[in-house]
Amino acid sequence: MSDRNSKLLARFQKCLEEEEKNDVKDHEQEARISKTVFWSEMRDIIAVNALSSALDILDDVAKVLIDDTGRAAQALSGPVTILTHSSKQSASTGATPHPLFTSPARKRSVPTKPAKGSTSKKQTASVSPKTNPVASGTPLITFPLAMGLPEEFVRDLEGIFRHVAAVNLNVWQRAYPWANQHLFYDPVEDPDVYLGHWRFWHNCRAAFFEWALHAPLRTDSDKVQRRKRKGNAVHQRLVFISLCIETWGYYNFLRRIEAPGNGTLMWWGGQTGNTTEEAKGYSCTPIQNLYKLFQKDKAAYQRKIHDAIKPFQIDMGGFTTITEMLEQTEALNSALVEYEKRLSDKALARVAMDLTSWHFVPDHWVPSDDVWKTLCNHARIKPIQIKLTVQLVRAAHRTSVQLKGVQARLLALDGRRRQADGVELGHGRGRQRHQVPPGPGRRGGGGTRGRGGQGGGGAAGRRRGGGVRG
Repeated sequence: MSDRNSKLLARFQKCLEEEEKNDVKDHEQEARISKTVFWSEMRDIIAVNALSSALDILDDVAKVLIDDTGRAAQALSGPVTILTHSSKQSASTGATPHPLFTSPARKRSVPTKPAKGSTSKKQTASVSPKTNPVASGTPLITFPLAMGLPEEFVRDLEGIFRHVAAVNLNVWQRAYPWANQHLFYDPVEDPDVYLGHWRFWHNCRAAFFEWALHAPLRTDSDKVQRRKRKGNAVHQRLVFISLCIETWGYYNFLRRIEAPGNGTLMWWGGQTGNTTEEAKGYSCTPIQNLYKLFQKDKAAYQRKIHDAIKPFQIDMGGFTTITEMLEQTEALNSALVEYEKRLSDKALARVAMDLTSWHFVPDHWVPSDDVWKTLCNHARIKPIQIKLTVQLVRAAHRTSVQLKGVQARLLALDGRRRQADGVELGHGRGRQRHQVPPGPGRRGGGGTRGRGGQGGGGAAGRRRGGGVRG
């Protein structure tokens, strides 16, 4: 083997070893993060009562287990007291007297006078009543709950709010977190998208939670206000999705948000109630009143109560893909009012551009035939589609010219480096092609579910619209 090949083989072997080490480190880091998240959730549960003591010892044990130092037994340095929520505790009435050792004369209580110098008063003063994470009498539920509901139902609702109040959070912050969540874009490359996303999420997630929980409210006026807040959240979602489609194109947006782990920071709820006309065409689960679930389906009720404060779980019965959401909420209907009920004209034109082009895409990316044909042949959308097509072609041409210049500089730099390393350059080098990242809809892929937990997905047949060719 020549010296040149030996050097190349050694460099290749070194790269493989470094890549293997990086994979091991990534796996260890992911395992550590998973363990930390698990203990954080467990810690919130066992710390629900403020009278629990020595929980910091359990924190030390958990830290040792996460660090895998093998000294967990030594970290358990003392007794730990864990108490359940105060609402599940009963007041002590003393030991039950035995009839054989209780006489009528002895049943009479004899007042005892404390001895002189007794510290009973001091002890009485020092023992404080039971305290909860939230002060007694503080209203927990943030919306006007209906009157006359069963005590068990009200207690379950209060438990949701009390649990998150113990860690100084609001319920919607726990159900729809933002911090430390994975974005489906680079905020540095797309600052406008990031700003719109941040505003949409923080302004509307309280409405997300209130609508998804759908607890019974006190008056009809309260129900109207809740519907208005939900309508504003739907409006803001349409504005944000329109911005995403205008920025990247329809298929490229779907490819981004359906990549594994990318779909958490999207509101998949907002379905109408199960008694409405719109709900009849849903492929997802319509919103149901929480009290009716309590009366008719205890299993579904308990599942919703438990999922209420789990991140991104309360909307599990909602829409599963962006296309399903847009089609079933009529957001692709160009005849409706812009942003209030549908996407923007520019976003609809970008959708039509991808639908009328030849691409292999998953079936669930394409709406029903009636919907996409109506959109692609709409008299107002077609001119916008043509204008955007011309703009994108010109932008692609400018990018191609710039890439050719970059490619020439890279080839020249590569040649100088090879000469410096003593590697001879061949004369028969073919033209090298620069790999350009795929644009909107250049290739198929994506998952069957918009929540990002399931990637993959094969390519479906070619789709061609009946409108103007992009």
